[in-house]
Amino acid sequence: MKRLKMLPLVLMALCAGFAFVACSDDDDEPKLTIDPVMGTAEWAAGEYVGTTLTDLDSRGMVMRIDTTYDQPVTLGLNEQKELVLTYHNWTDHTGMSYGDFRILPLETVATEEGVVVSGECTDSLYKAGVGYPATLKVAGTISGEPKVADLTMNIDLVVSPKMTLKFTLEYEGGER
Repeated sequence: MKRLKMLPLVLMALCAGFAFVACSDDDDEPKLTIDPVMGTAEWAAGEYVGTTLTDLDSRGMVMRIDTTYDQPVTLGLNEQKELVLTYHNWTDHTGMSYGDFRILPLETVATEEGVVVSGECTDSLYKAGVGYPATLKVAGTISGEPKVADLTMNIDLVVSPKMTLKFTLEYEGGER
């Protein structure tokens, strides 16, 4: 009789033991593998099309000024095999186009999630034939298969001796 009373307890213990069994690999996302012969700069290179959200900081007042859809961005290699970002046909908040701007060279570092890119340079951006000094910065990641660019670009544009406009471009796009 006592053995029959123990039977439900043993069955409950077995059920509880099997309830906590899991597979050996809980990793849902595959890790990115980059061919070591190719290198991180070559892997990240590509044509990307996506959306840009633009914020303008004018004298400490930040405002969202526009969203640009279907924006092409190129990550290409120069002659020294360095990664170069080209943002095509950048237009400021007044609607004036400065044409393409480039940020070079970019540093690349491989991580498990993707390739981290960063870089900074100075250049002149041209509006109506007049060059305006600018500091251009980029930081972000290229990840996934197919590749996705998630980048933040900063433009400090000197429009007069007393005024520098600070633009932040948040860009996300997929490879063409």
